[in-house]
Amino acid sequence: MKILQIASGSKGNCTFIWTEKTKLILDCGISKKRIVECLTNNNMSLDNIDGILITHEHTDHISGLAVLANALNTTIYMTKGTYNGMSSRIKERLDINKINFIERDSVFNINDITINALQIFHDAVDPVGYLFKENNHRLVYITDTGYVHNSLFEKISDADAYIFESNHDPEILMESDRPYETKLRILSDHGHLSNQDSSYVLANIIGPNTKRIVFAHISEECNLVQIVKITSSRVFNDLGVSTKNIVFSYASQTPLEVFEI
Repeated sequence: MKILQIASGSKGNCTFIWTEKTKLILDCGISKKRIVECLTNNNMSLDNIDGILITHEHTDHISGLAVLANALNTTIYMTKGTYNGMSSRIKERLDINKINFIERDSVFNINDITINALQIFHDAVDPVGYLFKENNHRLVYITDTGYVHNSLFEKISDADAYIFESNHDPEILMESDRPYETKLRILSDHGHLSNQDSSYVLANIIGPNTKRIVFAHISEECNLVQIVKITSSRVFNDLGVSTKNIVFSYASQTPLEVFEI
């Protein structure tokens, strides 16, 4: 399985995942033009896409969905709650016959990839994260959640790679110019993971098979990559968790290099 993190953050999210038999797009919060440009730069294309998976209905995850979906003959996967929560401007441009409604905690297959829709907690109608499995290799994708319930730990433990939210530093957030209500929403159980919370969860789930961690949805206003690095290092050290065999990456609006698991 290969992964190309095209964009991550409040300005748009999109990830490309593929194997020898399957090509998937995860979230479409950027333009089709940007997706095509990134794929072309990596000698890939939108030909024969096998599915588009959506995590939730917020604009930074679906703004480009209608244009992309109408250009491709493929299936869209999302929860019914996500569909109901979409703006009518996007919903009315989608062909509902192309949508496969999934439920959180469900498991389904797209060719050689097995996908588990994971329950997360965000201020959306019915958001999900995803666990992707191909052969014995696993990728966990969790962003836009206020917390990760410990009942999920066993299911997502010791994956080969994690694309995991590390959204904000609480002190920078509280000192920002954002409205107080917005600050409270971000800090809530249905908001976003802070750097410390993200690293704490990861410290409890990574294992011998874990070789890659991509910190994602990093706030441009309320976080810094250097603070993500310092905080994660401190948490892992305090909990006695070794990360010597793990490669760390930090997602933004600039595409990362392709990695394989």
